[in-house]
Amino acid sequence: MKGLLAKDLRGNDPTELRSTLRKLEEDLFKNRLKKNTNQLENTMVIRKARRDIARVNTVLTERLRALKESDAAAGNEKSK
Repeated sequence: MKGLLAKDLRGNDPTELRSTLRKLEEDLFKNRLKKNTNQLENTMVIRKARRDIARVNTVLTERLRALKESDAAAGNEKSK
């Protein structure tokens, strides 16, 4: 399974990113349980999930920061 790419995530809106993040966190939790019960064969899945979560968080933060900056710029234009 190939991981998520940041350039693919940048096309999504924040609600989609949050739902993706929730699914990844659930998968990470399930894989950690499997690891602790010695049912997980490939432990690299946990590492990939953590990195995918970090990618989604990064893109989500970029998107929210850009929205705040555009709102602030629009507010400055209206006040002039």
